[in-house]
Amino acid sequence: MTAPSPAQSAAPLAGLLLVGGTMGDRFGRRRFLTMGMVIFGLGAVGAALAADATTLILMRGVQGVGAAFVLPATLSIVTDVFPREERAKAIGIWTGVGALAIAVGPVVGGFLVDQLNWNAVFWMHIPVVVLTLVGLRIVPESRDSRFLGLDLPGAVLATGGLLALVYAIIQGNESGWTSPEIVAAFLVGAGLLAAFAAVELRSASPMLPLRFFRQRDFNGAVIVIGLIFFAMMVTFFFLTQFFQIVQGESAFTAGLYILPTAGMMMVGAPLSGLLEHKVGPRILVVAAGVAVVFGLVWLSGVQADTSYGYIAIGLAAFGFGGGMALAPLTDTVMAAVPVNDAGIGSAVNDVSRELGAALGIAIVGSIVSSIYSGNVEDSLSGVVDAELVETASEGIGVASVAAQSVPADIAATVIAATNTAFIDAFTTGLLIRAGFMAAATLAAVVLLPNRMRETQAEEVAEAITTAPALAAAMQKEAAA
Repeated sequence: MTAPSPAQSAAPLAGLLLVGGTMGDRFGRRRFLTMGMVIFGLGAVGAALAADATTLILMRGVQGVGAAFVLPATLSIVTDVFPREERAKAIGIWTGVGALAIAVGPVVGGFLVDQLNWNAVFWMHIPVVVLTLVGLRIVPESRDSRFLGLDLPGAVLATGGLLALVYAIIQGNESGWTSPEIVAAFLVGAGLLAAFAAVELRSASPMLPLRFFRQRDFNGAVIVIGLIFFAMMVTFFFLTQFFQIVQGESAFTAGLYILPTAGMMMVGAPLSGLLEHKVGPRILVVAAGVAVVFGLVWLSGVQADTSYGYIAIGLAAFGFGGGMALAPLTDTVMAAVPVNDAGIGSAVNDVSRELGAALGIAIVGSIVSSIYSGNVEDSLSGVVDAELVETASEGIGVASVAAQSVPADIAATVIAATNTAFIDAFTTGLLIRAGFMAAATLAAVVLLPNRMRETQAEEVAEAITTAPALAAAMQKEAAA
């Protein structure tokens, strides 16, 4: 069975995040977290039983829909349950638990693929869903105390715009950035999101109050989160290829090799939650950015025979910095929105992550692929058959499979050339990501507050009974 396109799961997830966060706020956060887990579980069962690629892709999309309800609800529940003075610690733990998935997922998934088959990866989701549903019985329900209805025009425009935008970003490499399909998707996405902004400005109960974006700390945290995910997420994809194809490790071992990153994220995130009151978001995020840049630059020195000890140092620095940065950034976003809007604030946080990751994979992935293809063509043209050169230049995974069907001496030549080409492209990509992470660090210096918010943002419209009073309050907020 062919691998599913990532657009089929990432696009529904990113497209529905704002709607998922809003519906949790307005109709019950635990309710929509429960609903999302059920949908996610049904998608997992369908994917595990899929007999063809089309069904698998569809079921991955269903899982993306479920995740769009789950992700905003988790953070908004934390925001509602914990008072402001305790929330930074809670968000640090929340971020660390998220890192646990990075640790456990590849290891368990790799083991199941090695020992059983790919279907087992989806069956693994079922006990997680069941345990979550049982645990939710002790979670209190919460919702927006204003009892607002759903902003249907905003929901439709935001979902359509984000779906089109994320689809264009993810499919750009495959379809061609200037192809009619991708250009049209970008134009549709931009048009729908512009219409969404216009609708929200005029809505009496907007899904996403655009006044949030008048706050420097909110904007700064959202921008830096996107840049961090741009720099970080694509690294895991290429590291997995490096371990499995270049160094010949199993999927299980490759998962184990990622553990230092996840383990140090689980250390860095709670630690930053403890320190944020004393140190403030800016210093924490800048220090974290330096650690991530160091890790990426360190990893750019890898070769085919580099020992794992060397690689583990870079992964540990990379993970520690990532965890230390994300907890205060997330807390800064959530402190800048009223508790009534915690779901939509969480959704904005998640959209920033998804768009940053998608752009990083698309842009850096495109550059890495281009360098790899050029290197393969330079190394193998005139040395082996032209058709084999073309096949090998498609990717190192394709080259590894193609090498199995040619004589041993030719296979050795192809493998050596493609490994060298991949390492050159991979390490160049790491340096590019280090550059973007340095940009995120500089953005933190300029945009993030030196001290964390001691009190939660409040409703602008509270105690406002007349239109002139509302206008005066908005002018005062803008001036601040």
